[in-house]
Amino acid sequence: MASIERTAYPRLKRLYTVKELERVYTPSREETRFVYEITRGPKPLLSIMILLKTSQILGYFP
Repeated sequence: MASIERTAYPRLKRLYTVKELERVYTPSREETRFVYEITRGPKPLLSIMILLKTSQILGYFP
C-alpha cells in the first residue's frame, strides 16, 4: 500500500527532521521577494508564505 504522502490527496507528514524542515520550508530569495511584493505587514506575510510552501508540497492550496 502506498504511503499517505504518495496518494491522490497527499497530506503533510506528522513529524519532520530538522534537515527536512530546512530543505522543504526554507523560502528562496525569489519566493521571499514575491511574498514581500504582494503583502503588507507581518501577519499576511507569514500567511502567504505558509500557503506558498505548503501548496508546493501538497500540490494544492490547503
